[in-house]
Amino acid sequence: MSEQGQEAPQEQEAPQEQRYEDETRWQRGVRYGHRGRLYATLVVGILAVVLLILLIARNTRQVKVDYVFGHSQTALIWLVVLSAIAGWVLGIVTAYLVRRRTRWRRTA
Repeated sequence: MSEQGQEAPQEQEAPQEQRYEDETRWQRGVRYGHRGRLYATLVVGILAVVLLILLIARNTRQVKVDYVFGHSQTALIWLVVLSAIAGWVLGIVTAYLVRRRTRWRRTA
């Protein structure tokens, strides 16, 4: 007696991983391009830190800082450091807000 509607389960073939020998030139470029961008970002970051250190070293004199309600004397070094930190924090916050407002929204 044959069983109707029930067929033997066919084994699914697992997708074979693409070997590097079969990789196209474009695919290899994409794979290595990510590494290049990481190194470029690292170099730019190191250059920014070196530039910040040089700015601090060159600007050691005292300056008068005028606020809305008063003024004070401070070393120019602290103005450079505080400006760099404020710019870094504002950049992170801005990137977060832009990413949050432009990301794809899932519908429930």
